[in-house]
Amino acid sequence: MKEAAFTFQADYHSRGKRGFRQRDSREGSHMAFKSLINGVLILSVLVISALAQTASQRSYSRADFVSIDGGSLSDRIERATRQFRDSKVGETVWLAYHFPVNEAMSLGPLSGPFSGQLSGTIYRDDDGIRLDRRDDPQGAAVVLLAETSGAQAIVIRVKTLNLAEPYVFENRPVFWLGSVDATESVNYLESIMHSQPTDTSLVRGTLRAIGSHKEKRVVALLREFVQKETTEELQRAAISNLGRVGSLQSVEALISLYEANISDPVKDEVIAALGHQAERRAADKLLAIAKNDANPKLRQSAIRRLSTRQNSPFAINLR
Repeated sequence: MKEAAFTFQADYHSRGKRGFRQRDSREGSHMAFKSLINGVLILSVLVISALAQTASQRSYSRADFVSIDGGSLSDRIERATRQFRDSKVGETVWLAYHFPVNEAMSLGPLSGPFSGQLSGTIYRDDDGIRLDRRDDPQGAAVVLLAETSGAQAIVIRVKTLNLAEPYVFENRPVFWLGSVDATESVNYLESIMHSQPTDTSLVRGTLRAIGSHKEKRVVALLREFVQKETTEELQRAAISNLGRVGSLQSVEALISLYEANISDPVKDEVIAALGHQAERRAADKLLAIAKNDANPKLRQSAIRRLSTRQNSPFAINLR
């Protein structure tokens, strides 16, 4: 009996060990399967992330622009932003279009009188030798950065560039909207400015774009902006762009603004703008300021602007 009991007990323990080994094997297989699934999921996430990162880090040149044709400017913008949303490659996109440019203008971030720019007068010496370089008007473009995450796209940046230059746009695609009529373009830019009046950077870029257009309302629009605006920085930006227009009408607008009720820092911006004008009327006004203005700092500023005019007789007349 003892031997039989011992045999039964041994057999019971043997079967128990086999059961434990079988259960351990099943649990091990289950854990290995879970690890495999987790590994596949992690790998998928890494692949998707890498693809998204590659798309966001791509550079876009003029040849890579996506063309949107036909319809009004607003229609083209709506179709471009919808197509961009469908691509699911980001939330911000560049929208660009050609406009009729004032050919007296210098475009791009390096433009401006005597500032080492790529256009305008880029060289002048004391012997009367001057080199002028002008932007290709066919390359003039307004470039908008649009935020598309909301129900409606919102323009958050406005630039004016000469796309005849080899610009490269990093990390965001560019949709090309073709050519836009000057009046339609100015109206659209004006609406951007009015919709976000407290965004100083956006308003400054919009003022520059408006001032670059060959459109009859530009001078009046910029002058009116200065008269209604209360922020000196934006007043000065509008005056600077009014000075870039380079016409008798813009000179008359600058003179009328100087004589209006504006602050001395804004008047100093008018003096700077008049100093870059070729019209004799601008020089006459600077001379009057230099001789008669009640503010000595403004008189000195006018004298300095007069003295930098090439072969100017006005510096001699002030002595």
